[in-house]
Amino acid sequence: MSDQGVANLVLMSLFILLPIALGTMLFGRSRGNRRVLKCARGLAILTIVLAVAYDVAGAVYLLLAEPEPGHEPWADPAAVVDYPEFFLPIGVGALLAGAGILVGVVRARHRLG
Repeated sequence: MSDQGVANLVLMSLFILLPIALGTMLFGRSRGNRRVLKCARGLAILTIVLAVAYDVAGAVYLLLAEPEPGHEPWADPAAVVDYPEFFLPIGVGALLAGAGILVGVVRARHRLG
């Protein structure tokens, strides 16, 4: 699998995990089921870890794609194609959404006692 394929796989998993974590959080909160809330907490933590890994990998590739000092910026467009594309705002948004779900799960578990 290429680097772009791995980046796309992480991005797809973020888009899949967020609604599932939100749904399990809401279901566990409405039913008062601790096991479902524990599952939602695990999904939220996994989403946060993937979002941080996606953003860090994107930043590293952005630094690697930077041209050398004294070299014309982006003089060789073929060299840029070697690096995968990352959409860093999506990673930050997924991180914030995962943190929001995690806060909601912790508050729901605290309310249950």
